[in-house]
Amino acid sequence: MGVVVLLCCGIGAVGAIVGDDSPQVTPSASARAVAEGAVPTPTAAAATPAAPVTTAAAPPSVAPTTKPAPPPAPVTVVMPDLVGLNAAVAQDKLKRLGITAIKLGSADENDTFVILPENWTVTKQSHKKGAKVAPDELVVLTCTKQG
Repeated sequence: MGVVVLLCCGIGAVGAIVGDDSPQVTPSASARAVAEGAVPTPTAAAATPAAPVTTAAAPPSVAPTTKPAPPPAPVTVVMPDLVGLNAAVAQDKLKRLGITAIKLGSADENDTFVILPENWTVTKQSHKKGAKVAPDELVVLTCTKQG
């Protein structure tokens, strides 16, 4: 340490003798290395560029997986007695029960198509009274023309 103090004082004394009025500044270690021809190595903070800060989006919340519900039991409808009813009324009853496939057939030789069910009477049905019928099962009502 004494040598460093003597050197600093010596530089100050030489400056005073030469007539340099400027204050003497002791160069830093990196400045001395540059003056001697050495290339200073950057510090860790200077060598590593600051990484951009990114925030990761939180993963979307996922509902816990559950077992799928079992398929519903097949629904059936109890077939009513429709014989003797007006064909339009019989059709309406079946639709109200949920039966969707209804066909009207003719028992008459001269009138082979049931065009206006209001003019026909049910004489026979494809499923007996009290039978269990699926809503999408075909139900055929045989009819005769009134009058």
